[in-house]
Amino acid sequence: MKTGICSLFMVCLLSTTLFAQSEVEIERNSLTGIDQFGVVVNIERPKGLEVDNLTPSFIRSQIIEDLKDTPATILGLETLKQSYDYPFLHVHVNIMEAANGTYPFAIELRFYQPVKLILRRDITNMAATWHSGSVAIVSKDLLHTIAPTVVASVEEFKGEFVKVN
Repeated sequence: MKTGICSLFMVCLLSTTLFAQSEVEIERNSLTGIDQFGVVVNIERPKGLEVDNLTPSFIRSQIIEDLKDTPATILGLETLKQSYDYPFLHVHVNIMEAANGTYPFAIELRFYQPVKLILRRDITNMAATWHSGSVAIVSKDLLHTIAPTVVASVEEFKGEFVKVN
């Protein structure tokens, strides 16, 4: 009886681990064959919080510079606005102000691309096919370090992208 329960537990544990592994592979493989994409940066912050290097345009330019050696063309914002047919990396930064004078922040990366919904008569829609995220906290005197942290977080995406292309 004990052996049966242990065996059942091991099968459940192993199948859960295998599913998690395949999810990572599915996300990584969704980047295969992408030859062009855009980069969109969005920042949410407390009202009145101004930091010189913490602007969407600055962070976007730094990310594009870092992605130049990938095997893809990085599209401009104007091109992205013309059509929903272009994939893009969406970088979302959410900064909050805590009561103790610190600033927790979250970084979310999502790669969106057009997909066909086969269960809905092949309707085309945009969907996030790859994602990553992180959270951190800084004091007021270190707010200037958020932008380089955001740019560095794109390294994971870049590594995955280069691996399959």
